[in-house]
Amino acid sequence: MKNNMIVKLGAVLCIVSAIAAGILAYTNDATKEKIAIAEEMASSGPEVAQAVIPNSATFELLDDTALIDKIKSENPDFIEIRINKDASGNQLGYGIRTFSPTPGYAGKVEIFLGVSLEGKILGMKIVSMKETAGLGTKIGEPKFQTQFLNRDTASEIKVSKSNPKENEILALTGATRSSKSFTSAVNNAMTIYNEYLKK
Repeated sequence: MKNNMIVKLGAVLCIVSAIAAGILAYTNDATKEKIAIAEEMASSGPEVAQAVIPNSATFELLDDTALIDKIKSENPDFIEIRINKDASGNQLGYGIRTFSPTPGYAGKVEIFLGVSLEGKILGMKIVSMKETAGLGTKIGEPKFQTQFLNRDTASEIKVSKSNPKENEILALTGATRSSKSFTSAVNNAMTIYNEYLKK
């Protein structure tokens, strides 16, 4: 009698587990597309386009497959390139998405860097990072990022702990590693522009 009860309970548990797994699989399939769209908007939607290059109306993926494949084969931190256009369809520049070659405190920083057709930095947006809250996360603040604006992509940017020179930015106090990581991402995006996009 006890054995029958155990078998019945086991069978009921198996049926309930199978139903729950089916519901979870259905929910996953039903929401997968919505989640993908939400993630895409968060990493490359209108807010990102405006931060990368002000006055951008569109932020389209560069569809030159041969060029993208070439860059990816030669630069492992490169992710993608987007073309920023204004409301009239005039190209304003490029949004170059890359990881930082130099890791931060808790891994690589992922950014979009906006570069004009003339090779000037117009803006930037952090897509992802895992830096220390209150210290390393300050790389996402305007006070730090404005140091990069309007710089020419021809010169590599270095990090200084004090009294930065013309080609340097001032590191965040207590977050030099995060500052260097972010700067390496900027430099990598500038290299991509100089080597593959500059005309």
